[in-house]
Amino acid sequence: MKLKKEEQLQIANKQLLAANEQLELHDRTQKDFINIAAHEFRTPIQPIIGLSQILRSKSKDGMFIDCLDIIVRNAIRLRRLTEDILDVQKIESHTLQLNIESLDLNALL
Repeated sequence: MKLKKEEQLQIANKQLLAANEQLELHDRTQKDFINIAAHEFRTPIQPIIGLSQILRSKSKDGMFIDCLDIIVRNAIRLRRLTEDILDVQKIESHTLQLNIESLDLNALL
């Protein structure tokens, strides 16, 4: 017994709705994970930078200072990357707030 076209459409519509719900759940889960991971990365970065800079200011050993500079430089890169990830998340969720300011391009150049 063949299903009527209307019944076939109803079945297909239900399948599409279920698939869409799964995709929305996956999208929310992914966004939540990225948000949590970015915040968790951010938490230890500032102490790493701050304590490394304190150690650097107290040290006289050139090799030790070079190593601390590498730590600080890479921690700053990691902080910047984390902030970029959070910014992308804000853009995608339409919660990024922009400040409109005047800029004199000639003066800047």
